[in-house]
Amino acid sequence: MTSEWRRRGVGLAALVPLLLLVLMAGGCTIERMVHDDSAADALGALDDELDFWDEVATRHSVTNNDALHGLLLLAGVSEENETENDDISFSRRLRLARERGWIAEDRELPPNETATVGLMAMAVCEILEIPGGLSARVFGPSPRSCTRELIHRRMIPPRTDNQALSGLEFIDLVGRSEDHLGFRAAQQ
Repeated sequence: MTSEWRRRGVGLAALVPLLLLVLMAGGCTIERMVHDDSAADALGALDDELDFWDEVATRHSVTNNDALHGLLLLAGVSEENETENDDISFSRRLRLARERGWIAEDRELPPNETATVGLMAMAVCEILEIPGGLSARVFGPSPRSCTRELIHRRMIPPRTDNQALSGLEFIDLVGRSEDHLGFRAAQQ
């Protein structure tokens, strides 16, 4: 068969672009994992932060709802006046995250979908006032540049901005962020 392809003048170099075209036309997309619930949903009332963090620690990956809840706690944003309806709570968290510039206005973010490292990195860089590297300073912060900055500072394991963190990795990120905030406050 190989000799027949070569006789026709079709080499491997011609087949690779054709294969890529077929894969792209077939709707080859990366879908994020969707959980049945989030730790914030599982607890109902969000009165006890320790119960929330205990529940997050058991998760294989962090949901958008949990990430936003934990990051807003890190930022010191009060979630008082929350209602019992989790959708309203997530809507409020999403609105607050958009106001802070963590998420683009036009981006849809399902509450129980796995959160990206880029989303969490954008939030942490804003909370900790990390200016980032040259590209972040020239072009503004992006999920990729913030992720690379946190990896450089050894706050997160090596990942791309589209990957996920486990619950324990997220707790470690929040803990390292709190240490950074405490160190900065002690210097002032």
